[in-house]
Amino acid sequence: MNIYYPLFTMILLTLLVALRLLYFNTWAVLSGEVHIKHFRLLDDGIPPKLKAVAQHYKNMFELPVLFYLLCVLLIINDSATALDIQLAWGFVIFRILHSLVRIPNKNVHSRFGFFIGSYIMLAGGWINFGLKY
Repeated sequence: MNIYYPLFTMILLTLLVALRLLYFNTWAVLSGEVHIKHFRLLDDGIPPKLKAVAQHYKNMFELPVLFYLLCVLLIINDSATALDIQLAWGFVIFRILHSLVRIPNKNVHSRFGFFIGSYIMLAGGWINFGLKY
């Protein structure tokens, strides 16, 4: 097993979240629920459900960016160990669980727990990487 699998899984998750955003926004405009002009600045005309979908997509480019960078550095340096791969999978699994709770926008406590879990996995990965150099 190598670091590419969790990396590609995280990319797939991000693409699925983007597809969900595209679907919900397109449907809202086509159904007349929202006028397209409201998407310019995401003003008050956007319903809370669509804002939640947009926020979820935005989340995919916050903490995960550090995950992508770590994976690229591990690939460039050809230094991914079994521990690195386990931590990467841990991060991805927690992010998937986070998304599964985030998508219906339920249970903030569980969502926060999954966020903390992903944070711990990522911090562990960076600490492990830093100790190598």
